[in-house]
Amino acid sequence: MERQQKEKRNKNPVRKMMTLFVIFLLAIILLRAMGSYLIVSNELEYANAIVILSGGDESRMQEALRLYNENYSGLIILTETGNVVEGYDHLHSFDMRIELLNNGVPSGNIILTDQVATSTEEEARAVKNLLTNRQFTSCIVVTDPYHTRRAYRIFKDIFADSSIKVMIHPTSDHWYTADSWFLKLSGWRFTVLEYIKLIIYKLN
Repeated sequence: MERQQKEKRNKNPVRKMMTLFVIFLLAIILLRAMGSYLIVSNELEYANAIVILSGGDESRMQEALRLYNENYSGLIILTETGNVVEGYDHLHSFDMRIELLNNGVPSGNIILTDQVATSTEEEARAVKNLLTNRQFTSCIVVTDPYHTRRAYRIFKDIFADSSIKVMIHPTSDHWYTADSWFLKLSGWRFTVLEYIKLIIYKLN
């Protein structure tokens, strides 16, 4: 009897370690799934224009510039957001225009939307109006990886009555990835915010 109790006590720490390991493994799988869900990347083809959504840092502009240099399009569209945008540490459209010019993009190949937009939804409407007025049939929308899911849903809804093809493209070499976002405080901030905004958008 005493021997059985001793063996049972010896097994308990092992069971606890195994339980903790399984919980840890499940948590990692869940966190990776949460990050992966937010990231949407459509297969790219040549488009009439590359659209840079405002917000984030200069990585969106750098990605659009890369696509432009790889001949995915000959035009780049910037969204006019005034002084307010969704995101943090953002580059204003004026700043991005200067940077694009400095990187060899002719001024005639950079277009600014007419309406001032303060949200992704307003940006999508402004982009749709510009593309429609110019009789464009396709565009590539560039934004941060964590923002692509919500951008995809918004553009899909707003362009639903249009024949314009919209391709969503996340910036490459971005710090936000499905495998590691939860290792950074900023990753938690943006992930939680995006899920909240997605829920609000769906409810509306």
